[in-house]
Amino acid sequence: MNALPTIHTDPHFVMTDQATLAAFFRHAGIDVAQESRATIINKLCAAFANMPYENLTKIIKSDAVISAGSAKRLPNEVIRDYLEYGTGGTCFSLTAAFIALFNACGIEAHPILADRHYGVDTHCALVFPQNAGLLLLDPGYLIHHPIPLPTLAPQTVTHGFNTLELVPQDAGQKVELFTIVNTSRKSRLTYKVSPVDGPTFGRAWERSFAWEMMTYPVLTKQSHGVQQYLQGNLLRIRDNTRTTKHQLTPDQEYDFISRTLGIHPAIIKQAFSIVREK
Repeated sequence: MNALPTIHTDPHFVMTDQATLAAFFRHAGIDVAQESRATIINKLCAAFANMPYENLTKIIKSDAVISAGSAKRLPNEVIRDYLEYGTGGTCFSLTAAFIALFNACGIEAHPILADRHYGVDTHCALVFPQNAGLLLLDPGYLIHHPIPLPTLAPQTVTHGFNTLELVPQDAGQKVELFTIVNTSRKSRLTYKVSPVDGPTFGRAWERSFAWEMMTYPVLTKQSHGVQQYLQGNLLRIRDNTRTTKHQLTPDQEYDFISRTLGIHPAIIKQAFSIVREK
């Protein structure tokens, strides 16, 4: 692992709003002073599993500011909006917030970047040390339960609606992620295991504002082994045996985001208005 501070001071990974932090701990049932490290991690993971992956807040913030640098939703904003509006974020904002909460609990965690087929450093996740190894969490890919990163042999993990296979490369310096559904095995991304610093993470984050996904809604969440994934007006519902597709009308789309994902109607209206204008 690169030499990085045990507890981050970079603003990408710090919760400075103590009132919001305390409110989140109450919401998640976390008592930092009394509970064990393992219990705190379990409760943080459970709380993040309830946060949707969504780009509505990213669309709104990007439309309100001039530069990508100022459009980043840092941990204070992500957690505050989650508590008030039921929103989440995309991979960079969720990962940064996750690290900030680990940080606030005195637990070491670091960001890593990942490459996808359409670009270098187009995804991110976080790792934290345990038993001389590294555990992976990836809220942007709905990996909310820690997975040991393999260094020698591939590892397969059941993920409810699919199976994940992690294949180490370059003596464990990289790990390729495959998904397996029935007989279909697909490469999704490749994690670069060495942690990055705040400025490097921030530059990758800023580049994400130019992606095509900023022109239509993308939301996903999993519950009880089922993933619901909305891209534009196409809803995919996946379990471990099949995927069903549904074309939604505008009213159905609005209803799905509000009722199923729990996002406040004001957020939906504002984001959809911006998308229509663009």
